[in-house]
Amino acid sequence: MARESGGLQSAERLLAPAVAETLESLELQPEDAAVSKLAERYAREIDGASAAAAQAEKVLREVGEDPDTAELVAALKAKLGARSAMESLGPKLLAALDALGASPKARAARGKGGASRGTASKLAALRANRAG
Repeated sequence: MARESGGLQSAERLLAPAVAETLESLELQPEDAAVSKLAERYAREIDGASAAAAQAEKVLREVGEDPDTAELVAALKAKLGARSAMESLGPKLLAALDALGASPKARAARGKGGASRGTASKLAALRANRAG
């Protein structure tokens, strides 16, 4: 197992493998490729944020007495933090998974009469029939 203190996370805490496993379980169409890659990228970015913040913390300890550099590194560390990554990328990852039908919300919508991907909804079918 990887240590968290060294900037590495244990495998159980990583999102990227879980997202990859989820995507593999879906019956994705070729037109889903971009969204699936985006979801994988978001997960990797979130996973990498902790390691980057740990590196920034290490640099912060080493800059010593230089207040300007310390201020810059502290700001960088804040932007790279895991919490910041989750707050900014977490909703985007969830939206990508929703679009692929890989979230409980998306599956529930399909189960309650929601259209499956690639098919028109009942309302769209009625409109099409009425129009012509």
